[in-house]
Amino acid sequence: MELLRDAKISGNVLRLTPASESHSGAAWYREKQSIGGGFRTSFQFQLTETGGLGKGADGFAFVIQNSGARAIGGRGSAGGFAVASRENGSRPGIPWSFSVFFDTFKNREEGDPSDNYVAFRTSGRPQNMKWPQDRLAFTKKLHVHLKDRKIHTVQILFHPPMLAVYLDGSRKPDLEARVDLSIVVDHQGAAWVGFTASTGGGYENHDILNWSFDSEAVSSSASVVSSDITYLMWSCLPNRGLCTPEKAIVEPNARGFHIVLPANVDWSASVPNPAGKTVEITNAHGIICWDLQAGEAGCSGPSGISTSAGKDFVDPTSPAGALIHRNREGRTEFSVNHRAKADPKENEGLYEFDVELK
Repeated sequence: MELLRDAKISGNVLRLTPASESHSGAAWYREKQSIGGGFRTSFQFQLTETGGLGKGADGFAFVIQNSGARAIGGRGSAGGFAVASRENGSRPGIPWSFSVFFDTFKNREEGDPSDNYVAFRTSGRPQNMKWPQDRLAFTKKLHVHLKDRKIHTVQILFHPPMLAVYLDGSRKPDLEARVDLSIVVDHQGAAWVGFTASTGGGYENHDILNWSFDSEAVSSSASVVSSDITYLMWSCLPNRGLCTPEKAIVEPNARGFHIVLPANVDWSASVPNPAGKTVEITNAHGIICWDLQAGEAGCSGPSGISTSAGKDFVDPTSPAGALIHRNREGRTEFSVNHRAKADPKENEGLYEFDVELK
């Protein structure tokens, strides 16, 4: 493993930080891991010798990132992955990253719900790094106490686009949300994975006792998440788990058109086709969710998730969630196949693809 700053291995224990003030550490697999199509990771952690502000701080994170095996963020509330603070914004965080943060200190200025919660946090391109970092989802209450000095077990499961965190063998996820990992993977769907941790005025030993990572155990009917998606998160509507553009983008290219299609507007993209030529769609990728209450069953890639969606959908003969098109008034229009009577404004995600008229 690549160990940075205060991280050290002693015997079989990875200590990300010692129990003293103002430290940070990170540990990464030296080789990128495949995560785009889904993964399962399990580990045990133990937080000991808690002291200082809050009787222990600040927490640790499981991090996926595409900035390299030498990436590390700030101390204190930054968790070893984010920008340190508003006052110390020059301390870099890790761009192109997604973190599952086990937070053990309540920073009131960041709006933390407690000193014992888990959050999904994310950062995009370097010039857009900010403090505090975006919190995509978080727990309001945990059934375990993170810094009780006991050994705890975590399982994190990514079945695109749903990410779930289980603590100490819980049957139901302690935290589950739709997430867009397109920003943190390369063209092969791979990224660096590892851990970060930090202390500030409060401190604790952040120890990882064991860790397994498996990208082969999970598969999904949704498209493999890929950074081929060019409409990345800094151009997306706020407060959504999946990157959702405000409007469609249609750009001419050498063979026809390149289209970015948001999931939240019906038939929002179109191209001129007065002769009614055959439409060929290539390089289609992305993930959308048309039923936010159904979890994975309400999400899909461009091919959809069934052979025939049924009469309740925009196109009954195409799969639910599929990328569909129609010819109308001299144009070819494109849409996501969702329930016709549902309001598409709440849908999340995008499809990106090329179109050629033949």
